[in-house]
Amino acid sequence: MTKYTPPKLLGKRVAFSMRILPEQHRRAAEKAAALGLSQADYVGALIDRDFGLPNVLDDRQNVEELPITQTA
Repeated sequence: MTKYTPPKLLGKRVAFSMRILPEQHRRAAEKAAALGLSQADYVGALIDRDFGLPNVLDDRQNVEELPITQTA
């Protein structure tokens, strides 16, 4: 097994570069936008979900949403 060496931090994050198919990129961009997330936050949440960790995709109750207004 290869020992993990973290790359240089950019703030609290690391750069993550990859190549995916154009259709995968489009779907990720659309889903991230629909959830109100950046693509980086969306991909990070998918990774956390894959490892069974808490993530913003499954924990939608803690997401700030517009309040529902009642009309009388």
